[in-house]
Amino acid sequence: MHGRAVRHSGRLALVTLAASLAMAAPALAAGGAPGDGWHTWSPAGPQRDEELRGVAARGPADAWAVGYRENGAGVDVPVAERFDGRAWRATSVPGHSGSGLLDAVAPLSAHDVWAVGTWNDAPAAQDRSLAEHFDGRTWRTVPLPAEPANRSAYPSALAAMGPDDIWAVGVTAEDRVGTPRPLAYHWDGHRWSSVPTPSTGGDALLQGAASDGAGGVWAVGVAYDAQGAGRPLTEHWDGRSWRIVDASHTAGQGESLDGVTAVAPDDVWAVGGGGPATGASHPLTLHWDGHIWASVATPPADADLHSVSADAHGGLWAAGEQQGVATPAFTLRWDGRAWHTVPADSGPGGKGASLFGVATVPHPRPGGPTVWAVGSTLPQLRPTWHPVIEGFGRAPSAR
Repeated sequence: MHGRAVRHSGRLALVTLAASLAMAAPALAAGGAPGDGWHTWSPAGPQRDEELRGVAARGPADAWAVGYRENGAGVDVPVAERFDGRAWRATSVPGHSGSGLLDAVAPLSAHDVWAVGTWNDAPAAQDRSLAEHFDGRTWRTVPLPAEPANRSAYPSALAAMGPDDIWAVGVTAEDRVGTPRPLAYHWDGHRWSSVPTPSTGGDALLQGAASDGAGGVWAVGVAYDAQGAGRPLTEHWDGRSWRIVDASHTAGQGESLDGVTAVAPDDVWAVGGGGPATGASHPLTLHWDGHIWASVATPPADADLHSVSADAHGGLWAAGEQQGVATPAFTLRWDGRAWHTVPADSGPGGKGASLFGVATVPHPRPGGPTVWAVGSTLPQLRPTWHPVIEGFGRAPSAR
């Protein structure tokens, strides 16, 4: 199985199940001004057979989205787009001899941006890890630690605390899909190194990462039991080592975490999905209060969440996808007391979209997007697919 197929089944974890459209909350409950909503923005061209996997924002005029595009020869090439306050514009990413795809991006400054993903080592029938760095003018490839020749590597999330303290987490797998194990790479300002993670006693992977603001890092994912049932996996870096922290799990359910964000060391949120072996999936949100991870109620919906991001006012946005509806894109807003469903853009630009990444915008401009979400129409399996970028706020034409 090719790495892209692995990622679209939940990076070795979950198959998205049948879903139904949830009722929407009022616009004000969603944390926006009257009339605000999700609106599609034009990605940089050529917008064909392209998917955006990750997004991050430093401010209203500096945001990044990364992913890949399938070229005419059937090869995935990396994509990195930058928002300059007016429009999304393409940048040129070298990849591995031009090939590769990017899953996550972390901008520390206008001259210090990291992105990670994979490239397809076709002769070896493996996928290798890929890291790219942007210095304000150009992207260049930076070596990541080499895994054994028979194991593919998929770094899929980044947590940056400073120019010399960055983490990438993900999974390694034998021959792309076998015996998945978590990976953790650390950048010390000079090189990337591999850091051991604790054994879960079986198959496991990490899919999301976030700094806790106090020198620590959270990584989340899924661990499997002997019967193949998944349970949430949360790990914390305390400055010396990674340790597993028990997370809330619903008995009899297969559950996985895809994304995590930290408001403070004692205010951390993780999102994902779960459900019975046969039946519909449901959104999953967990909260860390400094002592325990606890499940938090979400609106009833047959959906999975892939990403979560906190704003400066204690609010949260989560994004994911449903199935069985014309537009699978699914977003939730936490207003400090409860989660509310907020309809994604189902107009011509957003029709058929799924969302994989979400990022709040620090210090947004009046009327400008307060949140970005990215994805594509690929999960609908209707060629050709195209990238999707949505901003929450006024429509682009109304700004």
